[in-house]
Amino acid sequence: MGGDSASQAWLTFALTDDSVPKALTLCLSLRRVMTSRKLVVLVSPSVSPPLREALHLSFDHLYYLEYLRNQNGLKDADFAKLSGLTLKSFEKIVVLEPTMMVNDLFSN
Repeated sequence: MGGDSASQAWLTFALTDDSVPKALTLCLSLRRVMTSRKLVVLVSPSVSPPLREALHLSFDHLYYLEYLRNQNGLKDADFAKLSGLTLKSFEKIVVLEPTMMVNDLFSN
């Protein structure tokens, strides 16, 4: 299941308006290291429309979380991570917390 980079994705989530700048910073840090993988964000219904638009413009793919499906009592962040891993559009997905930043540590 090697797959090409188009079938692989970095995934994060934005659950509140406060988490959107963090997700956007992560997105920017991945773009700066010129990742060839798709950038995906999961967005909760509580994120305001203007911030959803900012995420839509920055990430390659935006998916909406459906909290009605969270009937197991999972914390919102855990539910978002598990939901992301069920996306059928990608063969490989790496989930990153929105508070993370990526640096090109392996360059010469």
